[in-house]
Amino acid sequence: MPPLLYKIRGYNMQFTKLNLQDETMLMALLPFYQAYEAEISNEVLEDIFPPNEVDENFRYFKDYFGRGYITYICTIDDEFRGFICFHKVGKNASGYADGYDGWGHMAEIYVDKQSRELGLGKIMVKKAEEELEKLGTKNIYLTDIADNNAFWISLGYINTGKIEPKEGGKIYEKHMQ
Repeated sequence: MPPLLYKIRGYNMQFTKLNLQDETMLMALLPFYQAYEAEISNEVLEDIFPPNEVDENFRYFKDYFGRGYITYICTIDDEFRGFICFHKVGKNASGYADGYDGWGHMAEIYVDKQSRELGLGKIMVKKAEEELEKLGTKNIYLTDIADNNAFWISLGYINTGKIEPKEGGKIYEKHMQ
């Protein structure tokens, strides 16, 4: 599948679907995923991904992205800037909260710190919503452990007031038209 091209503030942005068989793509995505995990957990990167366990770290990372989720990598002028993972909840891929079978699930979204405030997150969410609608979902949910309430509300998501029990994230929902 060819990359999806966009223009944003004069930059050339594109989405490329993650290919789990492409080691070069995986190795380029790995540091972004690790930065994401350290940021949302407020932990030191080396504590989460010990440098002396490179093979184990890579296997975990590859398994993580191979769970049946769809992942798009966002690049600007051919440099990785973020990623988004999503899927339709069902027997092939579960969500993070109970009671959402058949719903779309925004599993992960990350924009590197240097690229924030460009609107990439909003573009990535819109892309995921379009893809989820193609899969037949009319409802989408997510759990937010990073307290991005204003971001999700700006995109039409509703804070349900529910908390996901495993990681303590706030659950947001959106009902597509």
